Amino acid sequence: MSSEKQNIIIQVVDKLKGFSFAPEVCETTTHVLAGKTLRTLNILLGIARGCWVLSYEWVLLSLEMGHWISEEPFELFNHFPAAPVCRLERHLSPEQYRGTLFADQPMMFITPDSSPPRAKLCELVLLCGGQVSQVPRQASIVVGPYAGKKKATTKYLSEKWVLDSITQHKVCAFENYLLL
Repeated sequence: MSSEKQNIIIQVVDKLKGFSFAPEVCETTTHVLAGKTLRTLNILLGIARGCWVLSYEWVLLSLEMGHWISEEPFELFNHFPAAPVCRLERHLSPEQYRGTLFADQPMMFITPDSSPPRAKLCELVLLCGGQVSQVPRQASIVVGPYAGKKKATTKYLSEKWVLDSITQHKVCAFENYLLL
């Protein structure tokens, strides 16, 4: 999102109260605003954390009305189908929300050269109920570019597999993401 739009959001939050502004999604985030319908790391983290994923217009219309209006008409579910599903799961969760998307997947290793950065991909996998290993030999799935010796029993997948799976809220077929 442009810095101009971010400044407008900050001003609206200051005026209407009830929220605070942060440039990155974290454990206290409840709403993620999109300037454009691009899949960004913040959008994915928002989905994984069960946040509202809303268009920027929600802020503008709220300002016009003088109070925060209902989020539902501004939820970007057409572009990010997992957003309302995860948001409802978070709402219904009696404890701190943790997704289950990758809960049935074997141990994963995220390579140091992955893009998005390893730390962010690990965070996404963990937020979605997956398990991450610090060493490749303990994993059955390796995500990202890998130059080491490959095992026949291990799946070597593009980072896009994690991103697409989160966006669609379903574990995508490995075949479409294999790295050779």
